[in-house]
Amino acid sequence: MLICGMSYNTPMNHELRHYIELLTSMTHKELTARYKHTVFGFLWIFINPLLQMIVIGFIFPFFIKEAIPHYYLYLFIGLLTWNFFSLSLSKSCASIVNERSLIKKAAFPRSVIPISIIFSNLTNYLIAFGLFLIPILLVNTLTIYSVFSFFGGLIMLVTFIIGISLLTSALNVRFRDINFFVQAMLIIWFYATPIIYSLSQIPDRLSWIWRLNPLTSILQLMQHALIGSALPDITMLTSNSLIIAAITIFGILIFREESKNFDDWL
Repeated sequence: MLICGMSYNTPMNHELRHYIELLTSMTHKELTARYKHTVFGFLWIFINPLLQMIVIGFIFPFFIKEAIPHYYLYLFIGLLTWNFFSLSLSKSCASIVNERSLIKKAAFPRSVIPISIIFSNLTNYLIAFGLFLIPILLVNTLTIYSVFSFFGGLIMLVTFIIGISLLTSALNVRFRDINFFVQAMLIIWFYATPIIYSLSQIPDRLSWIWRLNPLTSILQLMQHALIGSALPDITMLTSNSLIIAAITIFGILIFREESKNFDDWL
């Protein structure tokens, strides 16, 4: 056997390389198109939550019974993460329908469309967090373990967004009500996520609702990493991780099945 002369350019490797190249190209296109002809460019991903933080941070403390340490920073972490999540989900949900002309013209992996939107938003999110580290360094809350907590939350967040985006974008091709449902649910979801308040302020009899929300554990991991807030308890972290895994697997399977019929429904 000529092991040394064996070619590793298998069909699977070729498909993977083609997928990555296509994903990179579409992500770059999404990044450049979004902020074309703007003055501040990607800084808008930082400016939007900053303005929200100023307004909410001024008003909401009047209604909080229990003070939250470093409240403005706590608020900014939640708003920046929420904007990444909500923008990615809302745009990717309608992405297949919006790109119907491209789909009808060429054959390529359809999942590249919603995932490229997520990756472009992820790029902006990480850049914004890089800028956010400046005030974080001033309060001296970072530790050697912060990186593990942050990236643990980030992995959960990106996995969750990919799973739920694949699920909703696939179903939206056949049932256009899905997009309207997602937009309505995002409004409710914002207030059902501990962004402007802490989980400790929720009555015990209702806390199970928040504990079923994967964003609760994700935000607590990031808040712990950056400002030293409490970590999510192991029960909630485990259940949220299982929910994320289930939604992601379900989303991949549904997208794979529904994508066979996209041409018929578009």
